[in-house]
Amino acid sequence: MIDSHTHVVPDSFPPYPGRDPNHAWPCMHCGHGSHKTVMIRGKAFREVNDTSWSARSRLWEMDEEGVDRQVLSPMPELLSYWFNTHDALAFGRHINGTIAGLVAEMPDRFFGLGMVPLQDPDAAAKEVRVLKHEFGLLGVEVGSNINGVAMGDRRFDPFFAALEEEDMCLFVHALHPNKDRLYPLPLMEPLVAFPNENSIGIVSFLVNGVLERFPKLRIAFSHGGGAFPMTLPRLQNGWEVSQALQDAMPLSPIEQARRFWYDTLVYDEDAIAYLMKIYGVRQVMMGTDYPFVIRDRHPGKRFDGLGLSQEDLLALTDDNCLRFLGLMKP
Repeated sequence: MIDSHTHVVPDSFPPYPGRDPNHAWPCMHCGHGSHKTVMIRGKAFREVNDTSWSARSRLWEMDEEGVDRQVLSPMPELLSYWFNTHDALAFGRHINGTIAGLVAEMPDRFFGLGMVPLQDPDAAAKEVRVLKHEFGLLGVEVGSNINGVAMGDRRFDPFFAALEEEDMCLFVHALHPNKDRLYPLPLMEPLVAFPNENSIGIVSFLVNGVLERFPKLRIAFSHGGGAFPMTLPRLQNGWEVSQALQDAMPLSPIEQARRFWYDTLVYDEDAIAYLMKIYGVRQVMMGTDYPFVIRDRHPGKRFDGLGLSQEDLLALTDDNCLRFLGLMKP
């Protein structure tokens, strides 16, 4: 099984090299045992352990949970769109180097996705080529919005063009959702706000015709697309009865949605079955959010009660991810 959705946090960060007195450059505070705390602006953001940066610690848990390979990507809060471009480039190269190092250490167990400074789309486009040719990574993880601008916006076309030219994949992860009406309880942001953020982010790709303009792009969305699987039939019906929507989106929402990939991080067998029904079996790939607390543990067990054929099971656990990464023919 290939886990398409896992994250990396380095065991340390270099000192801040810039001059911005209000920077959000993280540092790592050593805790007890193998635990450390990521600090941002002097506040604890997340406690992590050595599975975040140690290949061998990851391998032990992967073997325990029946996972053969992982696709590594940055912890989303490290994506640094709120830095200036110079600082973001320097920080991104540290993160990308960390991921590339893990892949080089265990190339039979890890694939790597990196990060680019999308607050500057032209710089991001150039960095795509660095990711591929200097770091040997297969694609880019991005946030669902870049400082409040939806990721599907046309201002990011230079970045999309570079991805398509270099045959690199794109993994879109929920990031910084609107939290105005969330109750201040633990985990409300990832559990409640992320699904809505994912849905809005996917719609931005549809209404801006990203796949129409860049038909060779391979794009995947985290958390099963969040609330989007339930939104899609509603959007499709609206498109069918609204000439204005048809004029804005020549390709129907369902036609476009079935050209993206989605992970299985929905924590429920019936929900996974619905993903396969609405997106198609070939567009869904196993993902867990490893190594964080809300990850889906022993993910293979989610498929046991679905009555899948061996062909469909192999698609969900292996082949679909390989096609997304560009390592298997369509």
